[in-house]
Amino acid sequence: MKNLKKLLAVVLMVLLAMQAAACGSSEEKKETGSESSASSNESQSSETESSQDSKGVIAYSCYNMSWEYYVTLAQGVKEAAEAAGYEYVEHDQQSDQSLMIQGCTDLLNQDIACLVLTPCKPEAAASIYELAQEKGIPVILADIGTEASGYLACLKSDNYDGGVLAGNYVLDNLTDAQSKKAAMITVDPSNTNIVRSDGFKDTLEAGGWTIAAELSGQSEPDIAYSCMQDIITANPDVEVVFCSNDPMAISASQAVADAGLTPGEDVKVIGYDAQSNVFEPIENGTVLGTVAQDPYGMGEGAVDCFLKNLNGEELTFDDEETKTIYTDQWIIDAANAAEYK
Repeated sequence: MKNLKKLLAVVLMVLLAMQAAACGSSEEKKETGSESSASSNESQSSETESSQDSKGVIAYSCYNMSWEYYVTLAQGVKEAAEAAGYEYVEHDQQSDQSLMIQGCTDLLNQDIACLVLTPCKPEAAASIYELAQEKGIPVILADIGTEASGYLACLKSDNYDGGVLAGNYVLDNLTDAQSKKAAMITVDPSNTNIVRSDGFKDTLEAGGWTIAAELSGQSEPDIAYSCMQDIITANPDVEVVFCSNDPMAISASQAVADAGLTPGEDVKVIGYDAQSNVFEPIENGTVLGTVAQDPYGMGEGAVDCFLKNLNGEELTFDDEETKTIYTDQWIIDAANAAEYK
């Protein structure tokens, strides 16, 4: 009987110990849960506060983000937007008209504060402006203008003048040219940058040169390579080829080399945009030079225009009719390339 009582006492003690442990575990869970809840609330509060601190969203819809030039332009928009207290988002059109329209439509439907736009198809931008005006969202163009109205401002280089710069560089530096024949590899005809080749052509013809060929590289290196092959075949005595962007210039230079000629000697190639990958070909002489632009300044300036307009300041344009503000351009060649690397 005594043994039974002892056994019952031991069982009772074990049960009491288990109950105490369970209570302690429950209290611990409550405390942990309370701490977790507090942490979650604190995080949500921080996110809400961050959202409230933002003045809104400035978006950039880009022609093609695979091009370094536009990456630099996007950086200008982003840093200026964030410095002014705005969030930044970007959209890549990938050189596709339907992606441009759909992407811009989606951005505008999110009630952004401002849309900075580099249209891959300028002639298709009208519907974007119409929606933006309905929503009261300003659109600022960067690098490429459009004939359709409805945008607040357009920041870009004077592309015709850039072609003139390239043309005058040829006239000033190739005074010993023999055939005085040049060719051009251009962007697609609908692209407003087509006037780069117009400026080059007008300047060279005024200087006594002949434009032996004008082929569209559609802004693409692979197409430009084929164009260069065709130019060499049809005009073996061509001395200079002007390309409307640097990727096409680099590709054209390679086509010259692959044809068994010496780029920089037999055929000289000039580019446009001053992308970083053109500096080595310029320094080693396979590309004669490039027309430099200021894409970062375009992006930064686009945000500045938005802020000025928001504050009721009047914008000053170089061309009032097209609301255009021109940014700087200059020539980079072997003599100064090291300064811009």
